Amino acid sequence: MRCLADRIDGEYVIGCLETERVGFYERLGWQLWRGPLAGRSEQGLIPTPEQKGIMVLRLSQTPALHLDSLLTIEYEGRIW
Repeated sequence: MRCLADRIDGEYVIGCLETERVGFYERLGWQLWRGPLAGRSEQGLIPTPEQKGIMVLRLSQTPALHLDSLLTIEYEGRIW
């Protein structure tokens, strides 16, 4: 995972993944997203209140993050 982070840094603004192994990723520098989650579609936001285990990794271009705010992802047939 550290190698992956090094490879995506500079190409992406932030790393994001879904997992049931939160503690494993926290030891590697990932942070659990605590705020609400939703998918973005042409019809608007699709809330996903049941979603758990979304982790983010701050990269060199990551802006300030507020882990309790809304995080969205583009909806392309599957959210998260």
